[in-house]
Amino acid sequence: MKSECTVIHTFNNELLLKTKDCIGLHNKLVDEHDAVIGKITKILGPVSDPYALAYIAGKDENIQKIYIKC
Repeated sequence: MKSECTVIHTFNNELLLKTKDCIGLHNKLVDEHDAVIGKITKILGPVSDPYALAYIAGKDENIQKIYIKC
C-alpha cells in the first residue's frame, strides 16, 4: 500500500512532506513507478496532523508525485 504526499518545501536533498496517513519513521518514499527514492528521517508537528522530513537519495527535478510506502 502507498499513500500520496504533498511536498511543502524542498532544500537540497531534503523534503518537508504532508500526508493524511501512513507517516512512520524510516518509511520508504517511492515515485509513480514504485522506485524507492528516499526515506522519512523525522516526524514533526502535532500527533493528530504530523509533517515528515525526508531525505531523497538523488536530486531529480522530474519527480511528479511522491508516495509513502506503508
